[in-house]
Amino acid sequence: MTAADLALPAASEGNAEVRRRVVAARQIQAARLEALGKKRSRTNAECDGRQLEEIATPDRAGLALLREASETLGLSARGYHRTLRVARTLADLDGEEGVSRLHIAEALSYRGETLRGQRKPGAEPVDVFAA
Repeated sequence: MTAADLALPAASEGNAEVRRRVVAARQIQAARLEALGKKRSRTNAECDGRQLEEIATPDRAGLALLREASETLGLSARGYHRTLRVARTLADLDGEEGVSRLHIAEALSYRGETLRGQRKPGAEPVDVFAA
């Protein structure tokens, strides 16, 4: 162990806990899609854009953030749906029924554009963590 390793915070979850959350999230996804009659889709990753908008509509604050980020970052329809897909999966991992602003912010934080500060010319940066 190095000194740098000792300075790191302790892991909040072990592999077994993470695996349980992932398995539970996949079961939630399969059950949700089956209940909606989406026989061809078992996970969020397999949903088309229309299905995704049906199951991953964010709360009002999340939708406002997603719209602002879409405009600022110039997200394509594909980029918009990828962000929604990740946010829906994050909500499933948290065991949450709905997609919140927090899930949208986390999904956006994983996009390279937000990390590198790239945006449309003249657009203001998006503060995904602002209240």
